[in-house]
Amino acid sequence: MNFRYKLMQFMSGRYGVDRTFYVLFVIGAFFALLNCFLRLIWIQLIVYAIIIVAFLRFFSKNIDKRIKENEIVTGWIYKVSQSINKRKQRTNDTTHIYKKCPNCKAVLRLPRTKGIHTTVCPRCHKSFKVRVFRG
Repeated sequence: MNFRYKLMQFMSGRYGVDRTFYVLFVIGAFFALLNCFLRLIWIQLIVYAIIIVAFLRFFSKNIDKRIKENEIVTGWIYKVSQSINKRKQRTNDTTHIYKKCPNCKAVLRLPRTKGIHTTVCPRCHKSFKVRVFRG
């Protein structure tokens, strides 16, 4: 039998690579790069622990548990990417400003008109003053 067939037999029923494996790999690479400059033993131990966890997940036969873990990490990545995209969109918007309502904390998109304005929140119907410095 050739090596490829034996490897396929060995990996049959095992979990393999997923997004969590890649996240662990990137975190481990970051700590390894950091350790190149700092040379601390505890950072090296963190790198070893991350590598061990990544490969234990890779060779695991408990597929249901690994899928649940991957869903948690994927949800976290989605939330982070959404907040980054929202921040990019807000910084690129030159015609509006974004302010939080002091009462209900709703984020309001207001026109960028220089001066002090009274605004009514559409959610809680409370009015508050907004100061815009540049138009």
